[in-house]
Amino acid sequence: MLKENPLTTDLVGDKTTKTDERVAFFGAVDELSAHIMELTHYIEDVPMQMELRKIVSMLSTMMAEVAGGLGHIGEKHLNELIEVVKKYEEQAGPFTSFVLPGTTLMGARVHVVRTVTRRAELAYAKVYEKYGGSGYIFEYLNKMSTLFYAIARIYDER
Repeated sequence: MLKENPLTTDLVGDKTTKTDERVAFFGAVDELSAHIMELTHYIEDVPMQMELRKIVSMLSTMMAEVAGGLGHIGEKHLNELIEVVKKYEEQAGPFTSFVLPGTTLMGARVHVVRTVTRRAELAYAKVYEKYGGSGYIFEYLNKMSTLFYAIARIYDER
């Protein structure tokens, strides 16, 4: 049986169009989560794998918050991510020049995740512009991009 309106989809407690900015954001974050999880299968560093899996969990929380359901990204979550970013920036060492994205295969994989992260951040900007939202989500996505840049540098500059 054909759906009543194939251009609508369910959102927590409501329906919306499939062209709604929130739906585009969910798609971007879903793609980002899949790329991060794929990346964990290539990373041998178990603590890094666990940190990335925790980020994927936070992305699910983020989507729930945007959908109007249970879940909230707050200062505690952002501070935890900032500590992870600092850790990998220290490992990467001082930034001395522009890095060609993907000098190594692992670097390329991480740069793909970084660019998808930026797309998710831009998708959230459209949600925020239309519906309002959380500065913590913006900052979390921004810091994720910084994290993936640092991790990519670790692989590309070895």
